[in-house]
Amino acid sequence: MTEKSFEDMTQEERIQYWNDKSEEEKIKRSDSVDGLQPEQKESLRELYKTLDTVLDTALYPDMGGIKMVTAYELQELSDAFETFQFQFNMRGH
Repeated sequence: MTEKSFEDMTQEERIQYWNDKSEEEKIKRSDSVDGLQPEQKESLRELYKTLDTVLDTALYPDMGGIKMVTAYELQELSDAFETFQFQFNMRGH
């Protein structure tokens, strides 16, 4: 198939185009993560997990809302953030 301009594509071709683009980006992101050191990957996972937990509690009323975020959860988030900063040389930035 020859290259078509985006404007000349059918709806189905546009959908496929964006699906292909999305898959390319997903592969790039995966390759980027795969290039990290194990400690860096773990710090990202821990920061993500902790942030997700705190945000779920804080942002959703059925989870309790902001008043239900505990000092312990905030300390866990702070610890995860500190580890992340160390692993990616971001202290002081």
